Amino acid sequence: MGGFEELGMKLDKLAEKAKSLTQEGIEKTRGEAKDWRKKLDQLVEKIKKTTQEGIEKFALETKEIGQVTKLRSGIRGEKKKIESLLKELGEKTYQLHLEKKIGYAELKKLGSKITKLKKEIQAKEKDILRLRKK
Repeated sequence: MGGFEELGMKLDKLAEKAKSLTQEGIEKTRGEAKDWRKKLDQLVEKIKKTTQEGIEKFALETKEIGQVTKLRSGIRGEKKKIESLLKELGEKTYQLHLEKKIGYAELKKLGSKITKLKKEIQAKEKDILRLRKK
């Protein structure tokens, strides 16, 4: 029976060694898994940060585009008012010419309105340039 006992002892040693190696492998795998988890957490944080920055930049640019659009709309409206006033000025001047009553005060009033609208357009155009430079 000595051969069986010796074989049994060798098998026990082999089983112990296999168990020890398995445990070492488990510990190594556990450590690697923690490292991967840490790396993935860092990656997720980077993605979140980049996404947040992108959203903030997009929101700011969208706001600026909205402001520029609003200013341009105001400019178009004021240019239409100028066209209307110039037409009215021309018609009034012609009518007064026909009646031989061209009055300085009436022309000055219309001219002042036109000048005011042109200044408002210039201010809005400056605002557009300022917004684009941000």
